[in-house]
Amino acid sequence: MTDRKCLSVSILLLFLCGSLSEAQTGFFRTSDLKPGMKGTGKTCFQGSVPEEFQVEILGVMRGAAPGAEAVLARLTGGALEHVGVFEGMSGSPVFIDGKLLGAVAFSFPFAKEAVAGITPIQQMVDAFTEAPRATIQGPRVILKKSMLWEYQLKLPEPAQPFGAPVSLLDAQTLPPLAPYSGHALTPIATPLSLGGVSAETIRWFAPQFRALGLSVLQGSGGEALQGSGPDAGREERDGPLEPGSNIVVPLIRGDLDASAAGTVTHIQGDKIYAFGHPLFNLGFSELPLHKGRVITVFPSLQNSFKIVTTTEPVGALLQDRGAGIFGLLGRKASMIPLRIQLTTSRGVRKTFNYEIASDRFLTPFMINLGVFNTIVASERVLGVSTLAVKARIRIKGQEPLEVENRFVSDSSSPALAALSIALPVNFILASGFADLQFEDINVQITVQEDDRGAVLYRLGLGKTELRAGEALDLEIVARRLNGETIQDSYPIRIPPDIPPGQLMMLVADGTAVMQRDAQEQGDEIIPRDLAQLIKFINNIRKNDRLYVRIFRQQAGAVVRGESLPGLPPSILSILKSERNTGSMNPIQTVPLMEYELPPSDYVISGSKVFTIMIRP
Repeated sequence: MTDRKCLSVSILLLFLCGSLSEAQTGFFRTSDLKPGMKGTGKTCFQGSVPEEFQVEILGVMRGAAPGAEAVLARLTGGALEHVGVFEGMSGSPVFIDGKLLGAVAFSFPFAKEAVAGITPIQQMVDAFTEAPRATIQGPRVILKKSMLWEYQLKLPEPAQPFGAPVSLLDAQTLPPLAPYSGHALTPIATPLSLGGVSAETIRWFAPQFRALGLSVLQGSGGEALQGSGPDAGREERDGPLEPGSNIVVPLIRGDLDASAAGTVTHIQGDKIYAFGHPLFNLGFSELPLHKGRVITVFPSLQNSFKIVTTTEPVGALLQDRGAGIFGLLGRKASMIPLRIQLTTSRGVRKTFNYEIASDRFLTPFMINLGVFNTIVASERVLGVSTLAVKARIRIKGQEPLEVENRFVSDSSSPALAALSIALPVNFILASGFADLQFEDINVQITVQEDDRGAVLYRLGLGKTELRAGEALDLEIVARRLNGETIQDSYPIRIPPDIPPGQLMMLVADGTAVMQRDAQEQGDEIIPRDLAQLIKFINNIRKNDRLYVRIFRQQAGAVVRGESLPGLPPSILSILKSERNTGSMNPIQTVPLMEYELPPSDYVISGSKVFTIMIRP
């Protein structure tokens, strides 16, 4: 064969390989699009079998987001004539000349016809590169101790890659309408079906879910998948998973079900791409993927939506990014068992079993939702109640995390009780330590429809001058809201090795003690390892106990999270040279002893300090 013939054959082979590569992808390039081109899409209007709809290309929006494009198209056919672009349609594949163009992912609010934005499939595929399995961790951060007793769980900013411009006037006059001001494509809201959830839970949590781009629906939970009866053989009736099929991401399953629904865009081997926009924009994560069945598509003037029931598991979501979600079929995502035993105000004991998503952000949020819903589903919300909470949280390879508290409130006791479990978990996850694996969470809650709260009113001492080793009688008087006084007396023994001189005695509830320590020692903590962090959390004082602390005014330091009171001036001078590194904080008091008083029938809050004298 001559050199010229060899060159011709090589060129031909390169051309054929290039054509074959393009044919294997089956992707239609946005550069080849022209207005007026026709195509088809697939989605589920009812059941689990995808149906076709028609697509007319209107144009390509270049730079719709940094480095991204969006295809604008008019959709017709099926139920679209009546419902328009609907929630749960995100990810519906669109084909031109038999090649996959992308996923229906965006719409205009209050549109009069079904005009949608399509995320090109090449953008979706390029967004997800092969990577090692994600671990349940976040970046190492400086933690704030007050995160553990300031009862709030902050949400991340919602991802809005194609967010609508906001009119300042609209935001000032009608804040709920601010996202709809202007005319821009917005991600189609993801329907979140809530089954086994009370109306009160929906009222509390719906605004938070909406802020994350989810639309809350009253659902019925997952279907039974085994045994005889009407649900037996569901897999055969549902058919195979394919582009246009429903895909569901459970965040909680069991006695409570919270599942986000969308549509499959593309399947390549065991790889699955869906949504065309972020679910939460979690990045690396690992969540279960299930099939789903559409009960109906409900028409709405604001946003139509489909009602989906969760069916059998099919794989695991591994990444959640701006271009959609990516997962592997046949893979099992681990979830965290959550078991709650509730003793109601009527003395009835109930047990609830859940599995919650294992994720840096979602785990605390779902714990909060699950515990809150368990309480309000059985107990009143209005009126004073007292809730006692005990929890044991097991982390692989570590000592268990222990939580014990009581809360008294006119209306927020359930919220405080739920956060008392969610916040320590959030604190642990925020530390950024790798290889965190929660084994299970067991919670016990006891409810009383009674006001068991009181305020520290007066302290009485048998004597204020005594010798080391002697005991004094501490009388505590607390006052309830109705004016009733509660009186208890406790013997407090002074340690025999305390040197003579003036001392201070603090009597305070656990939260007040922790707040005082944070002011004295600094609110920041940078734990050296996970074991030290768990020890710190387990040593947090209980908010329903009173503590007696005897201390002296004397200089010391907190070094790398460890308190070193009463240091010699020479050592303090050396440590101060390291202060700029953030490893040392000076303190001015030296705790000499601390007692936790026995639990009372009442939750007493407040603090008082007085002086005692130790004689030689």
